[in-house]
Amino acid sequence: MWKRFSCTGRLCCFPKDPLDDIETWSESVDKVLSSKAGQIAFREFLKTEYSEENLLFWLACEDYKKIKTVPEMISSANRIYSEFVQTEAPRQINIDFGTRESIAKNISQPTLNSFDTAQKLVYSLMARDCYPRFLKSSIYQGLLRRNDSRPSIHVLITVVMPSLTTSPPRELQHLNMETGKAEKRRRGNLKGQLQCKSSQVTNTDGLCFEEMSQWSQSLDRLLSSKYGMKIFQAFLKSEFSDENIEFWIVCEDYKKIRSSFRMSSRAKKIFKRYIQAEAPREINIDHRTREVIRQNMEAPSAVCFNDAQKIVYGLMERDSYPRFLKSDIYRTLLDSTSESVKM
Repeated sequence: MWKRFSCTGRLCCFPKDPLDDIETWSESVDKVLSSKAGQIAFREFLKTEYSEENLLFWLACEDYKKIKTVPEMISSANRIYSEFVQTEAPRQINIDFGTRESIAKNISQPTLNSFDTAQKLVYSLMARDCYPRFLKSSIYQGLLRRNDSRPSIHVLITVVMPSLTTSPPRELQHLNMETGKAEKRRRGNLKGQLQCKSSQVTNTDGLCFEEMSQWSQSLDRLLSSKYGMKIFQAFLKSEFSDENIEFWIVCEDYKKIRSSFRMSSRAKKIFKRYIQAEAPREINIDHRTREVIRQNMEAPSAVCFNDAQKIVYGLMERDSYPRFLKSDIYRTLLDSTSESVKM
């Protein structure tokens, strides 16, 4: 089946996925979707038409059908429903009322086929409407003309995580609005690394095979690398679980606050965004931990989020991190740096 690769880059290809087959993309939408580079190019086109939610939903459904455990299925089904299906969802797809209602009724006990009807509708929409225009687009035609080009690791980094390299994550920017200029100049904190300028991030001279291979040793190794952090966050976005790394980073910064007034203000923002029930970026923690944090909001301390942070770290370590090591994002970057060493 098709491999998932979350990316928003422009004209690009990969060492392990050259554009030798680009001319076959005109045969069918299946040919486009079966190619990683094809998915990237098609998504870039759909972005120009403000309809990338169709491809994102289709890819999410493909991954969903590969899930083996019931807890993961329930969690993933609810994420997909909240992100794409429910009325007023952030990336609401265009499906009929009956299909939407059927999914809503069964979401408490999802199956591997829960989204099949909606996925078929979205696939048909792309095949008959978006795909023909894609073939005539400047994106596809440009790729045909640039078929002989081959990207560097610099391009791979920019392609995999453009939203992370060009500007700070909106969530972290929002939580850090009151931070003074002196704190912004501190290079040591992890959020500062995520918020560095595009020119700094895209300088990939320091990213080598040795460093990337060490990311497989432990999650700590991965998070201690500025590039590792960003690439891991890009991967979590593709799994609709980047709120975990965002919350972990926010907690790391929170513990460095010295002003009690600023600590109280920041704690309340973190609670509203990540902890309280139905929060915009609600993390998956138990009721007791959530309740203890709520009670401590009256007089928050530097350690009031520690238990929740440990739970989220544990979830990433035993669940997301092993999948990241097997992901297209990590394997492609690792292969590209390995080839650079050989050359």
